[in-house]
Amino acid sequence: MNRSTLTNRLFALAERRSRSLSRLAAAGLAVALLVASVEDLRSVLHARALDDWPGPPQSSMDFAPWIAGTLCALMVGLAVWPWVGRWATTAAGTLAPTVVLVTSVLLWPSPMGLFGYRISNAEMLGLLIVLTLVVLRCHPWQILLVSTMCYFAFLSDYLREPFSLQPTAALSMVLVGLAPGAYLRWRAMERRARVHRVRAEERLAIARDLHDVVAHEVTGIVVRVQALRHVADRRPELIGEALPEIEEAGTRALESMRGMVSRLRGPEDAPLTSDPVDGLLALAAPAEHGRPEVSVRLEGPMAELPPEVGTAAWRIAQESVTNALRHARGASRVDIDVRADADAMTLRVVDDGRGGARGSGPAGGGHGLVGMGERARVLGGELSAGPSGQGWTVSATIPVPERGTR
Repeated sequence: MNRSTLTNRLFALAERRSRSLSRLAAAGLAVALLVASVEDLRSVLHARALDDWPGPPQSSMDFAPWIAGTLCALMVGLAVWPWVGRWATTAAGTLAPTVVLVTSVLLWPSPMGLFGYRISNAEMLGLLIVLTLVVLRCHPWQILLVSTMCYFAFLSDYLREPFSLQPTAALSMVLVGLAPGAYLRWRAMERRARVHRVRAEERLAIARDLHDVVAHEVTGIVVRVQALRHVADRRPELIGEALPEIEEAGTRALESMRGMVSRLRGPEDAPLTSDPVDGLLALAAPAEHGRPEVSVRLEGPMAELPPEVGTAAWRIAQESVTNALRHARGASRVDIDVRADADAMTLRVVDDGRGGARGSGPAGGGHGLVGMGERARVLGGELSAGPSGQGWTVSATIPVPERGTR
């Protein structure tokens, strides 16, 4: 499985929530633009109905700001949707201020009356929204281009009315439009940095587990070599000379590996068991006050799994149970089902609580889901998590390599 496929599955819930929120925000902005355009038309019709209107003399040019605002609303309204790319956003970001500028130039020769033609609500809102979208989605040069054009569009109010925006006020309007998009872009960059960091931390945790497994295997080698010394009755001159050296080398490797693992392992890390099956069984716990029951069911030849696959199953189950205990409100039960066969190990952790483990996923404050997904990915597997009925389900599948390929 490639990285992008796993990433899509890993962040499935966060992406669904993000898309829903983005669509809701886009719909809200589109409605706001529509309301602004309708309000502009209402203002024009109301002004034309007055006999003592102190503004510009009534003419067809009265509708020019409303038409410009409607065009801006249409262009920006299409650009607000989340599936629109940076080039379409840039196009809307250049066309909207261009429409405002052209309208200002067309209105410049017209009689202004007492206060002239103001920039319409839809024009103003459209320019502010397009600035936010451009800074959120586009490259720096595109942001600079659109910001410059919007600045001159705001400044073109001078061509429409005697009391117009000053250069500093026009610049302030541009900064107001850029601020929300800059904040959202900073949050997205911070999020990517946190995900990168948690993946690196999870790789370090995997390395610790692998070192522990190797250390366990070396312990077995040393024990077997020690046993061989007692049965070396054939040609003792050869075996007796070789075995002490092998034992000493194995012991030195074991001590060095244990020293490195102890330095890597922090005080907050969970205690290690040399057998992942024992670790999985140790997760079972009876129900207590404020704590759900945790049940563990193992099927298939778990003891024959490669150490790295068994350890991954144990760690994913451990993290899933921790998330359920922290975030599944009102949960009465957490079920862990692990099945092993010759081809793959499948794991499923289900709770019946409200709220699931949202705090551990990309949409929440923690990164447990990211770490579990990274652990599965490095072994060629896949992981998914999300709500299922009332509770939350974490599912993982990790292939078992053929013997001789490990």
